[in-house]
Amino acid sequence: MVGIPNLEVKQAFAEIVLEKLTDKNGVALRDSYKQAVKTALDNKDYTALKEEFNKILNEFSYESVVSFKEYAFRDVYKVMLQILGYNTYTEYQTALGRSDLCFEDEDRLYICEFKVIGKADSVKEKLEEAKAQIREKRYGLRLSDKEVITLAIVIVNANKDETHGPVREVAAIEEIL
Repeated sequence: MVGIPNLEVKQAFAEIVLEKLTDKNGVALRDSYKQAVKTALDNKDYTALKEEFNKILNEFSYESVVSFKEYAFRDVYKVMLQILGYNTYTEYQTALGRSDLCFEDEDRLYICEFKVIGKADSVKEKLEEAKAQIREKRYGLRLSDKEVITLAIVIVNANKDETHGPVREVAAIEEIL
């Protein structure tokens, strides 16, 4: 079957994320991490959220992350947010397209568009592309009693070359108003 290898890869990465955020008994680790993510979201402090998201990426070895595609990054954050108690879903379909990741708490619905780039010097360009896609596809136009927040997220997944070491990081998170 065509979809099986991707499913196996997704499951393997989900297990890695689960292992990093739980102890050997399956208990969620570091209430402080959970609180840091919640505080960043509550305060709309996307610089702090970017830092917390990067802590997760830093837990992966270079060998595993080097082959990440957009769906793998999306799924890492989906699993992380699920473990932290958020209701999450991916590839949410609307009349005009699909947003990459949605997650919600009691008060807010977050809709995320991810862009993964290979060079750190194109962050602003990809951020603008993600923002344009969110607006064009009207991802934020949702029937909900919650505050709807749309986020453009750019991840740099650059391989090592002669002048730079490998870069794996969330480079930008911006709310689209």
